Amino acid sequence: MTMTAFVREGLRLLGYSGRESEFLFLAATHSGYFTIHQFKRFVQSESGSLCHTFIRKLLAQRHASFRAYRSGERVYHLFARKLYQAMDRENLRTRKKHELEYIKTRLVALDFVLSNPAERYLETESEKLEFFERGHGLGRPILPVKLYRARRSADVTPRYFVDRFPMFLVAQTGRLTFTFIDPGAVTTNGFSTHLRTYLPLLRALPAFDFIFVSPTPRLFRTAESEFQRIVSGRSSSHNTPNLLRYFELRRAWDAKERVSSSDVVLLKEAQARFSGKHFDKTYEQWRVGKTNDEEVVALGKHSEGRERYTFRGLLCGESLKVFRDPLASRRESWVKQREDGDEPQVSSQLSGP
Repeated sequence: MTMTAFVREGLRLLGYSGRESEFLFLAATHSGYFTIHQFKRFVQSESGSLCHTFIRKLLAQRHASFRAYRSGERVYHLFARKLYQAMDRENLRTRKKHELEYIKTRLVALDFVLSNPAERYLETESEKLEFFERGHGLGRPILPVKLYRARRSADVTPRYFVDRFPMFLVAQTGRLTFTFIDPGAVTTNGFSTHLRTYLPLLRALPAFDFIFVSPTPRLFRTAESEFQRIVSGRSSSHNTPNLLRYFELRRAWDAKERVSSSDVVLLKEAQARFSGKHFDKTYEQWRVGKTNDEEVVALGKHSEGRERYTFRGLLCGESLKVFRDPLASRRESWVKQREDGDEPQVSSQLSGP
């Protein structure tokens, strides 16, 4: 968390303590929504008075609103422009009202960040642009972008990484890690769309990790299959081209020579497999005769032994229990007990069938 002294002072002037300010900065940056249990988890305290004081400040100054659910718990929404201005986060769209699926997604994202506080997060659009443009020499055309048209003019504004899923460098290794936050969707359609949006960037990176974050493991296998299919671009054929064969096909293609349809398929697969600046540089050296075939073969074998990327599913989303209906849960237990052939035990607090 990169909270500056300027931001800390701005939040202090709004009446928030040090720990309250840190939580607000974290919640606004990664979510915009939070539950009281997430606040308790962050401050590592179950103190009712501590929570009451914090919430009272937010509501009294109209920096946040809330919605209560059948569980009896609330989800708080940080919406006040003044609050986001103090945190230098005024342009975040999380200030606006959103649908339930979006709210669930942001809560799971905050759960993830609270569980991994030591990582170095790329928190803002500008941080991510600088990281990929200056750190990796990648151009904006391959970065995930969404265009927004102004309401009162024909102006169009490009916004990058609008999903705002946690992206970070692992504290111990510095390895880049992407996440996809699943709020408990029925299918992986949204995940597939997300991967295609990020595909040019993922293929241009020499190495990265990817985590599919979800409150249920139901889609883990399907998500991994989609990841391998879309990102690796590998076909079911065993005729996988090696690096030298890729260079030969690429040279022929660049020279506009005739290339068979089967070789075009291999070329596309190899482009996904051998993407990155180091392969492009080696190709140019090989093309002009500065690198020989044996050196290319050796580089290809070395790259095959490396793990360019990893994928894993991660269970996360404890905060979503705020949406559970305790009455519905008791009904489900009652029905299951009846189906098992046992005599149902009806609670005096339970009404209805």
